[in-house]
Amino acid sequence: MRAHQKLQRGIQALLIGLACLLTPWTASTQASPSGVQVKKVLFQQVNATTRIVLEVNGSPTDLNVSDQPGKPMTVSFRGAATAKTLPINRKFSWPNLSGVYADQANGRIQIFIKRNITGTVNVSTEKNHVIVTIPNFYYRLNSQNEIASGVRYLRFSEKSAQGPVQINMLEVDPRNPAVDILPALASNRMGAKNNVSSMVLNHQAVAGINGSFFKPDVGIPLGVLIINQELISGPIYDRVALGITTTNELVMSRIHLGGEVILPDGRPIRIHNINQPRVQANTTVVYSSRWGSMAPKVPANGLQIQLRDNRVTAVSNTNPLPIPKDGVVISGPATPELQALAAQPPNRPVRLDLYTLPDWSGMKHAIGGGPWLVKKGQPFVDWSAQHFSSRSLGTREPRSAVGITADGKMLLVTVDGRQKNVSVGMTLYELAYLMRKLGAVDAMNLDGGSSTQMSIYGKTVNTPSAGNVGVSNSLLIRTTNGDNVAVQSPSGFSR
Repeated sequence: MRAHQKLQRGIQALLIGLACLLTPWTASTQASPSGVQVKKVLFQQVNATTRIVLEVNGSPTDLNVSDQPGKPMTVSFRGAATAKTLPINRKFSWPNLSGVYADQANGRIQIFIKRNITGTVNVSTEKNHVIVTIPNFYYRLNSQNEIASGVRYLRFSEKSAQGPVQINMLEVDPRNPAVDILPALASNRMGAKNNVSSMVLNHQAVAGINGSFFKPDVGIPLGVLIINQELISGPIYDRVALGITTTNELVMSRIHLGGEVILPDGRPIRIHNINQPRVQANTTVVYSSRWGSMAPKVPANGLQIQLRDNRVTAVSNTNPLPIPKDGVVISGPATPELQALAAQPPNRPVRLDLYTLPDWSGMKHAIGGGPWLVKKGQPFVDWSAQHFSSRSLGTREPRSAVGITADGKMLLVTVDGRQKNVSVGMTLYELAYLMRKLGAVDAMNLDGGSSTQMSIYGKTVNTPSAGNVGVSNSLLIRTTNGDNVAVQSPSGFSR
């Protein structure tokens, strides 16, 4: 439960378990090595902070706060509960708290706080209480608003005739050797959804934004997706995509995917896409294990062919075939060419070739979107060419976008919407002019609406119109100098 709303619900459930903050967790009367026991443990949410109150049966001694760069802060003191009935040893997935542990051998309580960069954590004692107050979200802003090496965060507002517009922006310098930019799926396989804050935490990233369009019912990305040089899904309608080279250079281009299965006699069979829903009845699509364990439904009057080690191992024109981890399933209309592939004996290998235009075979990462917003320094919204409806053009909506500046930096932008008197959103044309004003010479639209989310250190910093809904994928920023969300577990402690 990493997102803020889920955090609140989780804490509410915890507090209910504590009888609305009145029922203590009580240790036994057996003395700890220091002669001091923890009698109660209380968790509270107060003014965007988490308060941990530990009541002991004496004055806490040897209070120690350890704050080492790149590691979670720890608060410890003499006086540890020895009874197993006190459920103190627990690991948390909260944005700011990693765990509370009892070191029975040394009579010490340790509170592990997730520390990304310097923040203000207040530790105090009052008689027989130790009180630790932790901000739910904190980061240090220097004069450049830098939240991590090579990553700046800005929040500002615009005024329109229809009302205010709240905007969040991340400016990322990919030339900084500490910066790593990567797309991420909600799960190892397609067909899953998660909110952006959870993906930031799961990938131990600094920040992230929602990514490409997807089928909302099943979470399948709609558009090109390349992660670590693996072509996970192909483009639809040759839409525009952001590419990230192995040297962290940023490029933007419309992408076409092509491919062929070459029979032993040299005959080619055209492949139209990989791991995408069928948009036309006459298309032939390749499905890898990234899609899932089973290929989708066999098309009417269609055919599915399973390949393992480039050899035909199964054929079906009725039931979907399982997708092998070391192979693919080819699904399409039962054309003479596809029937010829199905007729190949297992001892005759075929060749599967997939390619993109332009050639992105060496691209490290890529993520699709569309339409263009800015091209070669000028607003350019080609919604019709990329098969977007005119309705999506002129309505004010929450929006997400990615841009490239003249000096090679990346801009990640969210625009909140659907919230009268708070933020009314933007049209695509307004978004295009905003991206140009922010310095983008190339920019494209990402999925928007209720999907629009930006997270920093696992905290959602914009105001999504429908809360932190699940999305199929995201675009994340990691760094290699300890700025990422770090969760360090104490060694030797039970969980």
